[in-house]
Amino acid sequence: MEERLAWIRFQQLFGSGSTRSRKILDHFGHPSAFFAQAGKRPDRMGLTQGEIERFATAGSEETAQKILDRCAAIGCSVLIPEDPDYPQRLREIYNYPAALYLRGSLAGLDESLAIGMVGTRNCTDYGRQAARLIAGELAEKGVVIVSGMARGIDTASHEATLRAGGRTIAVLGCGIDVVYPPENARLEELILRHGGAVVSEYPPGTKPFPRHFPIRNRIISGLSNGIVVVEGTRHSGSLITAGHAFVQNREVFAVPGSIFSGVSEGPNYLLRQNAKAVDSVESILEEYQFLIQWEVPGEPEEKTPVEESEQKGYNEKQRLPAEPKGEQLTLPAYLTENQQKIYTVLGAGEVVTADFIAAQSGVPLPAVLSALTQMEIFGLVKIHPGRRFSL
Repeated sequence: MEERLAWIRFQQLFGSGSTRSRKILDHFGHPSAFFAQAGKRPDRMGLTQGEIERFATAGSEETAQKILDRCAAIGCSVLIPEDPDYPQRLREIYNYPAALYLRGSLAGLDESLAIGMVGTRNCTDYGRQAARLIAGELAEKGVVIVSGMARGIDTASHEATLRAGGRTIAVLGCGIDVVYPPENARLEELILRHGGAVVSEYPPGTKPFPRHFPIRNRIISGLSNGIVVVEGTRHSGSLITAGHAFVQNREVFAVPGSIFSGVSEGPNYLLRQNAKAVDSVESILEEYQFLIQWEVPGEPEEKTPVEESEQKGYNEKQRLPAEPKGEQLTLPAYLTENQQKIYTVLGAGEVVTADFIAAQSGVPLPAVLSALTQMEIFGLVKIHPGRRFSL
C-alpha cells in the first residue's frame, strides 16, 4: 500500500509525462526513496518552486490516499510499474506513467499484437470508412485495437472493433470516471463488457483539459506495437502520436489521402518520413510476420505468412521456424572480420537485436550497427520491426 501511495504521490508532484520525473527516478531508484530523503524539507531536493508548493498539496500523502480511496469507491484499479499486470511494452518507454488508472482488464496484452488507431476528430467520410475497414479487419484477425475514444477516427475504430467481435483499449485524456465526449458513455460500457479496458494516467475527477491529450498520446503508442494514422493535419495530435511512436521504436503506418484534403496533410507528410503506406490490413500485418505461428517443418502443405495469419490469427502462441540441422554455415568470402563474426551469430537462424549480436560476437555495438548496414546493402541481412535482425 505504501509503495502504491508513493507512486501516485510522485506522479501528482511532477505531473504526467514528465521527463524530469524520470531523471529523478533514475537517481533515487524508487519514489519511496525520494520521499524518504525529502522528508519535510523538499527545498533541499533541488525542486522548482512549483514542485515545492505541490509537495504539500497535490503531491502530499493525504492527497494520494484520497485518490486511492476514490478509486476503491468507483471500482477502479491502480497499476504501478512494479505490478505484474502493468504492461511491459508501456514500462519500456522513457516517460512511462507512474500510476495507471484502469477499468476492465489488460491481461494478455503483452502477448498480443496491438495496433493503435489515431486520427482527427473532424474526419471525412473517407477517413471514417478507412478507420472502420482497417480496425474491423484487424480485430477479426485477433489484433487488439488501441485508441483514444475521441470523436471521429477514434470512435470509428473502437466501434468497428466491437462490431467485429474484437478487443479494444481506450486511453483517456481525463479521469477514469469522466466520460468524454459525453455521447461515448455507451461505447465505454461496450468496451468493458467485451473484454477491453479504459485507462488513464489522470486521477479520478480530472477534467479533459486540452493540454492532457498530447501527453496521453504517448500511452496509445506505448501500449501498441505500431500506430496507424488515418487522417490529421500537419500539426495535429495524430502527428504527435506518430512522433511518440518513432521515438519509442514503434512501426508507423499512414493512410494515403488526397493532396487536396487538409486532413490528409499529416498522413501524407508521414509517408515522406518513411512511414509505411496502408492500402489494406495486409500491409500492416506483413510487418509482424515474426508473431505468426509458423508451419511445423515436414507438413505436406506450406502456407504463406498471410495465409497462416488468416487461419490462426496474429495473437496465437508463436514460435520461430527451426533451423535445419546438420547444415554447415558458409561465410561469404568478401566479408570483413567483424562482418564474419556477425554473420556467424545470425547463422543460428534467430531474429535478434543489435545488442544481442554485440554480446555474442564480441564486436562493439557501434561497429555492429555499421556492419549490419553494409550487410543489408549486400542483401545478406534482413531488418525486422523493433530494429531486430536476421539472415
